Amino acid sequence: MSRENHITAIDAGSHYITTIIAAVSGDLLTPQVVGIGKSRSQGIRKGVVVDLEDAIKCVKKSFTDAQQVAGVSVSSAYVSIGGNHITAVPSRGVVAVSRADGQISNDDIERVITASSTLALPANQEILHNLPNEYIIDGEGGLRDVVGMNGLRLEANTLILHGSSAHLKTIDKCMEGNDIEVDGYVLSPIAASKAVLSKRQRELGVACIDMGGGTTDIAVYEDGNLIHAGILPIGGDNITNDLAIGLRVGVDIAERIKREYGMARVADLLQKRDVIDLSQLDSNEKDTILRKDVVEIMEARLNEIFDLVNKDLKRIGKEAYLPGGVVLVGGSAKIPHIVDLCRDKLRLATQIGFPRDVEGIAGSVDDPSFATVLGLIFWGIEEGKYGRFSFGNFSPNNSVTSMKKWLRNLLP
Repeated sequence: MSRENHITAIDAGSHYITTIIAAVSGDLLTPQVVGIGKSRSQGIRKGVVVDLEDAIKCVKKSFTDAQQVAGVSVSSAYVSIGGNHITAVPSRGVVAVSRADGQISNDDIERVITASSTLALPANQEILHNLPNEYIIDGEGGLRDVVGMNGLRLEANTLILHGSSAHLKTIDKCMEGNDIEVDGYVLSPIAASKAVLSKRQRELGVACIDMGGGTTDIAVYEDGNLIHAGILPIGGDNITNDLAIGLRVGVDIAERIKREYGMARVADLLQKRDVIDLSQLDSNEKDTILRKDVVEIMEARLNEIFDLVNKDLKRIGKEAYLPGGVVLVGGSAKIPHIVDLCRDKLRLATQIGFPRDVEGIAGSVDDPSFATVLGLIFWGIEEGKYGRFSFGNFSPNNSVTSMKKWLRNLLP
């Protein structure tokens, strides 16, 4: 029997901080979730740490709870990164093939990816991911796995995702404050896509939309490659705040109203005169409200969110033009009838994304809100760190992450 290893993932969201520990062994086809920890997020707003001390405490609770459930001790984790400070830009690298016989090696791949990373970024920005979309050998493009092929000139078209150095440094401090070594940072929508998108969807062209509490994150794939990523500073918390203002109730009550009585479209209400007795939610409340008013407020904000998503898709020429459609994940993806609203607004086939190929604690992670943290687990497997899952090939993200860790160790 193969030795069992553990991969740990931390999704530092604006609403919750979720930690999952998964067991991975050489004879296991899918990771087994053995530990889950979840704590209310404090000190993180719209994907960015705004209070380091509070964030450290919340991460500690989530991380500790997961270890207690799993019955194991872990010291490192893959961590999600969010916030609208993240920017995606295309880049290109060119190198001469090093071997005299013209055969392309892993070293050539590493050099061409490194060459594409020489992007003139502001001093306060650093590269989070550099993902190759295609390789070109002597002018012949559209190539993916080129190791072993022959040529004189190797080029790579890549997508670089870069973000605020200050924010990444703060996340580092948050993890260091809990003695957690970071195996790698992964942009939230990319991680979520790992958990819910099929290879066919990526080939056809698909958008994964992660509807979180503080942000709405977008990852667009075509021909198997990530072609765009974006983060909108608007999410489920905005819906809650709208309800609190519009209904004149506290934020906690507004959140309960959203979860228990919310819907995405007024048109889907069977009884438009349904009344909600607020005293059933809070003994200090005496008023009643119409459920129709609740749904109208929610629909207005959801319309705005999907309008912004559509604007983002239009900017890259993919408005209503993704054969694989849209896959919704995140907590707000559970709002009833949101699939219908998204389909109408974006004019694309829409479905809810549920994490795939995961075993373990029965039913506990079969939920779109776990897409990002489970995607981090799959990312860890593909990094090639654990036995039979090792690809043996160069990972551009490994190179970037290793360099960033080395540079940060030199900083005060």
